[in-house]
Amino acid sequence: MDYILSWINELTSFQQSLLASAVFAVSSWIIQRLFKKAKSSGSAFLEAYSTLDVHKHTLHKEYVRSSNMQLASFGASIALLQASRWVIRGVLILVFFFGVHSIVARDWIYVAAAWFTFNCMLEAWGWLKDSSDIKHISHVPEEKAKEIYEALKPRNTETVVEADGN
Repeated sequence: MDYILSWINELTSFQQSLLASAVFAVSSWIIQRLFKKAKSSGSAFLEAYSTLDVHKHTLHKEYVRSSNMQLASFGASIALLQASRWVIRGVLILVFFFGVHSIVARDWIYVAAAWFTFNCMLEAWGWLKDSSDIKHISHVPEEKAKEIYEALKPRNTETVVEADGN
């Protein structure tokens, strides 16, 4: 083990970074393979991931790969929404650990940057979660909420078709 550590210390910083990237990529690939095997073991913990796999399969098979443009667009939108949720989660975790590391290192400007970034990512997460329940806008005056809602809600599609003359 000492031989390996001394060999790594003799490398240039570029070579060390390249080696670290390769180790990270290979270990991630191995973990993904092990995770795939673990999902098929029937563990209750991994049952949710198995369900997600079926959802992804169905979404891509029946919607994204559909020859119907509306179904394909709908499927792609749902896939993008779900992918965005995972990206936001990943960035939130990364920013959280960056903030903790900055606190430990006493880099206060980075702590502030991490705090603002974390709050921006939480706001982005708020856009991705379902907020159709009326309780989410209970703090907004009723008149203002009704005015904005009426301006943004979709028009009746039958009325639109009649107005276009089709």
